[in-house]
Amino acid sequence: MKKIVYIGLLFILTLMFIQCSEDDNDNIIDPPATCDDNIRNGDETGVDCGGSVCDPCDDPGAIDFSGVYVQEDQVARPAVSKLFVTLGLRDDFNTTIPSQMTALFQADMQANLLALNPDYDTNGGNALGQNADVFTTMISRDILWVAQTGTATFYDGTRTLTGRKLGDDVMDLYLMLVYGGPDMENPLNDGTNEQPLLISDGVDANDKPFLTSFPYLAPPF
Repeated sequence: MKKIVYIGLLFILTLMFIQCSEDDNDNIIDPPATCDDNIRNGDETGVDCGGSVCDPCDDPGAIDFSGVYVQEDQVARPAVSKLFVTLGLRDDFNTTIPSQMTALFQADMQANLLALNPDYDTNGGNALGQNADVFTTMISRDILWVAQTGTATFYDGTRTLTGRKLGDDVMDLYLMLVYGGPDMENPLNDGTNEQPLLISDGVDANDKPFLTSFPYLAPPF
């Protein structure tokens, strides 16, 4: 009889243990997933992002355009106009809007041009018929002019500064306008008759051919 009682008590205790264990599991409640709990949960695809509720996750390859940006350079005429600005003023030049450039920098640019070529005006100015004042007024506004009709070119022998094509020899034209004198066909400082060669940088083409379709730029490698 006692044996039956013990077996019965053991059976009852076993049932109670199982029931308590199930009750304990039922009482564990996972907190609801939110988009600001610093945990990847719910159907999120990342920590607090993605899924059906949270904002999409950031693309790791995307460029971050947030924040405040400051202009650092003028690039309409690639580094050319800036070369005529006194070194200590170039940061100011780079952040000045074009409409204010002539008033702030033309006189400085003219002084530096005449330091490079003191005979600029006495030799007749440049091949565009400009003296030092007119030339530096033109280049002081660091903008790229583009003709609304006709051919866009920096210089093609006939048209000048109506735009710019990738293959235009920008540096040679500027050197010609600084050192070449008024006659493009018979320039000064062309390396002949013991003259210094000042009207060409010796680079006639890009190191790789430009493309004939978009994006047109030559591949880097």
